[in-house]
Amino acid sequence: MSTNQNDQKIVNIRSKTPNKINQGTILPKVHKIFIQGLKPTIRAYYDKLDDALFDMAEKAENNELQTHYFEAMREVRKKKELMVRKFSEKVQQVFKQFKQGNFIYFEEQKQQEVALDGMSLVDEKELDQKLASTNLTDKANTFLHQHLFALEKRFALLVGSSELKVDQVPVSPAVIVGSFANTFNHLNIDDTVYIIMLKLFERSLIQNLVKPYQNINDLFIKEGILPNLKFRITPQNTPSGYVYNNATQSLNPNEALVEQLVPVDPMATSAPVIDSQYQAIAQALSQRHVGTNPAHQPSIFDASVVNNALNILQVEALNSLNTQDVSLSPSEIKNALLARLKDLDQEGDKKQVNQQDEDTIDLIGMLFQFLVDDRNLPDRIQALLAKLQIPYLHLALQDRKLFANKENNARKLLDIIAQASIGWNEEDDKRGKFINKIETIVQSILETDHEDINFPALIADFQEFEEKNNKRSQVIEKRTSEKALGQERILNAKQTTAQILESKMQNYSLPKLVTELLLTPWANVLILAHLRHQDEPEKIEGFIKFVDKLIFVAVKNKKKMATNAQISHVCDQLCRGLRLVAFDEHSIKQQSQELYNMLLDINDIKATEEAEHEFVKPKEAFETSTDETEETPEIVHFIAQKKFNSLNKEVVHVDDVYYQQAKDLQTGEWVEFAGDEENNDNNEGNESIRAKLSWISPISHKLLFVNARGVKVTDKSLDELAHDLREKQAIVLQQIPLFDRAMSAIAKQVSGPKESEHDSQN
Repeated sequence: MSTNQNDQKIVNIRSKTPNKINQGTILPKVHKIFIQGLKPTIRAYYDKLDDALFDMAEKAENNELQTHYFEAMREVRKKKELMVRKFSEKVQQVFKQFKQGNFIYFEEQKQQEVALDGMSLVDEKELDQKLASTNLTDKANTFLHQHLFALEKRFALLVGSSELKVDQVPVSPAVIVGSFANTFNHLNIDDTVYIIMLKLFERSLIQNLVKPYQNINDLFIKEGILPNLKFRITPQNTPSGYVYNNATQSLNPNEALVEQLVPVDPMATSAPVIDSQYQAIAQALSQRHVGTNPAHQPSIFDASVVNNALNILQVEALNSLNTQDVSLSPSEIKNALLARLKDLDQEGDKKQVNQQDEDTIDLIGMLFQFLVDDRNLPDRIQALLAKLQIPYLHLALQDRKLFANKENNARKLLDIIAQASIGWNEEDDKRGKFINKIETIVQSILETDHEDINFPALIADFQEFEEKNNKRSQVIEKRTSEKALGQERILNAKQTTAQILESKMQNYSLPKLVTELLLTPWANVLILAHLRHQDEPEKIEGFIKFVDKLIFVAVKNKKKMATNAQISHVCDQLCRGLRLVAFDEHSIKQQSQELYNMLLDINDIKATEEAEHEFVKPKEAFETSTDETEETPEIVHFIAQKKFNSLNKEVVHVDDVYYQQAKDLQTGEWVEFAGDEENNDNNEGNESIRAKLSWISPISHKLLFVNARGVKVTDKSLDELAHDLREKQAIVLQQIPLFDRAMSAIAKQVSGPKESEHDSQN
């Protein structure tokens, strides 16, 4: 019997291990997997830390403590990049030491060895920090014991040691925690913040080490290092999941404070993340019952009767969905429920709904009333989602705090559908793929018993659908932004060319032939040069200098005449430039010869048969011709119309809250524009249109807006968008999740009168 028990604990490490393990090849691969696996965790950690410190500052009992947390937050923000770098450097150093067979990675380990030879005193602060680090390491070792067991055996084989301890494994929690704690040396923080940072690191780290450890063990197996390693252990009270429960542990005061204040990661525990607004709503609703005497209250409806009444209403909602009939409004459902309850119970007239159930019914009613009034949601989407009020009420009555939990899947489903629907309209969904998908989800929920609804599956299915939809629109959106960028570059090249020609020609009367050459073919050469060599100004410089050279040889009666060599050089350069803009060789030779002869005459080198050359004054060169038979160069039209400054001339710059709102707008955010044919040629009538900020020009800083299909709707300068916001011609649609906005609005609604009364008393 004892033999069998011992067999259960035997570790099978026999395997086809290669005769010679190439440590130099495997360790870099392990290091890469390890660092890549940790990066998202470290990044998420600092985001959560910033939020946690801010929340603690907000909840601080006094100004001094609040200032303390804000200072810690600024200190961490300032040195975040340094800490991340030092962490990576320390991990890399540990790998080097491991390779050399030196397993004492931290100064603390040396001190511990010295302490074994004699007694040493440690101050209370240092002891608290060490205990916090040790607790974190121990928790990680416990939770990840199976992965670490395999890593310990495989790393031991890697260095040829049979005595390797888990803390000596270079990817162990001890190394991670030690490397992380070492970065605190660069911070000016106190013991409380130190413990806060470690506690939050614990919550960010432990769950997220599973995947990197799996990947590292998979690499070892692939490399043939103990591929058949088995882990067997007699069943004990080992945790199957990581739970934050310190009830059995003795916590120091700072760690206990952190347990109360630092929010738990919802992905790492089953504990709900309570919506702070819910508590205020629940309290306000419960105040309605204060002062009522339970002894004088009528009997309440049995839960089974309420359940049956809701089932009937749910069937009616399903029927109205299938027949496209108008369904009950959110405010009418409570009365319909009460009517059904009275029909189902013979003594219904003498009974009432449980007070807590009534609060839940009212809360769900207010939630769905917010939904149907929500400006963010298109009308058809509102009508569809409103049909979910009954099944959601069913769920909420079963668990009254269900929708208080931000991580609740029923709540998440509505949030992601609402977010995806923000830019929907029938015009862009002519085949009805999107609206049909939502209708399918609503129908599925209405057809299913509330206890059997698989919300995670519905969420996954919708997200997969949305991902496919987005891929198509993203391709079009990318093309739209690339086209806009191309147009911006052309516009910018034209603007630069116009400024060059205006500035260089403004002081000279030039021969008509030279004026025409500069304003038409050479203007095209300059535009092309700026487009091709926008990041190589030295290549553009030669084309710009040509303008000066041509003007010099073309000016009449100058002090120093041009030489034949200078004229020939200008004509040669003209030929090279004209070839770039696809002039045919015959035209090039003709233009060059005509220019050459004229310049010889102007510079008194060789007289031509023509008695006089026609000269054009600077102002005349940039005037648009009224003579229909005479064609005005395109660059002259461009200068005259000031196309490069395409701002609406009626819009003036005003540095106010609306300009700041326009400036703060991020790509991906949606704006609703009032109906305007100028904004969208396809927009019929004066209906408003929704558009997403897709791209901000790096050249003109214009904002490009597209519809849900990725097609351009309009583009606006910051001043133009600010003007539209100011005149209520545009409204930025809120990006906050639907439920968060609803709970916030309801909290204000139910506590409003009380606050108003308080204000009037003050």
